[in-house]
Amino acid sequence: MQHYYFSRHAKINWLTLDRFSNYSSEDLLTGAFSIHWESEGDHILEFRHQLEQLTDASLEERFWERIDFRVEDRKRIREEIDAGLFFNAPIAFADYRRWARHLTWTVEQCVALSLGRSPNVLSWEALKSAGDEAWRSDLGKEFLARMEIAWNWISIGQLTPEATPGEYLTWLKSVRLDCPPKLIETIQTFGNEIIDWKERSEALKGDVEQLREEVGSLFQENQQWAIAYDNLQSTSARGIEELQARLAQAELALKVSGLDEAPINESDTPDPRALKSLHKIIYAMAVKKYHFDATQEEWPAVTKILNDLELEGLPMSRKALRGHLKRSSETAKIETGK
Repeated sequence: MQHYYFSRHAKINWLTLDRFSNYSSEDLLTGAFSIHWESEGDHILEFRHQLEQLTDASLEERFWERIDFRVEDRKRIREEIDAGLFFNAPIAFADYRRWARHLTWTVEQCVALSLGRSPNVLSWEALKSAGDEAWRSDLGKEFLARMEIAWNWISIGQLTPEATPGEYLTWLKSVRLDCPPKLIETIQTFGNEIIDWKERSEALKGDVEQLREEVGSLFQENQQWAIAYDNLQSTSARGIEELQARLAQAELALKVSGLDEAPINESDTPDPRALKSLHKIIYAMAVKKYHFDATQEEWPAVTKILNDLELEGLPMSRKALRGHLKRSSETAKIETGK
């Protein structure tokens, strides 16, 4: 991609300089910007003449072919220089099995290993003392860039200067910095779990929220049970009072039944006034409690009273009970005049 514009004249000058690079730059430039081309020499003048005969498109193509050649040539030369740098020596490459056995790494060790180099060889101090060629190499610049990122994370408390191998590899993944697959495989082989703490934190947050919802639901359910218990206590108290009242009625009915069913001797004959009072009591209780109505053909109250007597263990015959109710109603009729 062209980042700036070259005029036709400038391209011819550059191609001439490129072709006759064994000549001094001063001589070539003096001739390039002079109208006396013969000062350049016949062969140089001939080459320049050939370039001037090219069309713009052909000159452009030839110019960029030489540019690409120069770029590749410089790249080759740089790779040859890099190959001789200290961090590309055979002993500089990392022994992953050795470093996977460490419980912790420093951040500098992590960066060196992420580039496939032994931390004992590639370090900040070693790179600094190696000179400009090491600093300006591709691997040297990548080492410095990764250290800069690590220091930034450390400065805001998102990374520690020393951590487990698994934690550092998770960090490399989070910042999209690649590392040798063999390093990851070796770390996992030695049992160092590579945990994405961010994902784990999000999962735990979800669990906490779910537990909070469950606690809230249990609290509401507990309140409902507390209300139900209070209601049950109130209902039970009323039930106990009702049963006590029924028991008292049953005891009284038992006494009346005993008067009716037991053989009567002259000496056991009850006082008529007491018997009248008892009939009044029976009638009042039958009416108020069991809705007894002597004017009806059927007496549903009889069944209810018999059931309550049965529950209290005080059985009575239906005939005896009807007799007591009949006499009680007759007594009440006489007393009230109705």
